[in-house]
Amino acid sequence: MKLNYTDSEKKAKIALSYRGLRRGTLWDTLVTTQIGRLQQLASILSARITLERRSHSHPASRVLALLEVPGPDYHAEATDYTLRAALLKVIENLRKQMQSRKNRQINRRKNKTRLGFMGRPSFSMP
Repeated sequence: MKLNYTDSEKKAKIALSYRGLRRGTLWDTLVTTQIGRLQQLASILSARITLERRSHSHPASRVLALLEVPGPDYHAEATDYTLRAALLKVIENLRKQMQSRKNRQINRRKNKTRLGFMGRPSFSMP
């Protein structure tokens, strides 16, 4: 299902926070690009991403993400030895959650339509 938004409406508000590392435009660009790819699956209103580098634990990199969408929000967390790998794990987890919800919605619509065409009511009577 494609959403009909103008370019100004389609952009999600992204709030990036850093713990244990310096802010960088590389991370800003990478996160923005990845969230933009997820925008195709759902209408993301805002995203809060935390990039964390922990010096005394292994794996040292941790990424937390919360996507605010109409309906229940999506959230994910991942750790890995590099920050980029942890970020990609989080994005993949979010993509799977979003695709799963989208597939359930599509199947629900298909089943409702199919029962209507067959002449049966879409609810069961006791």
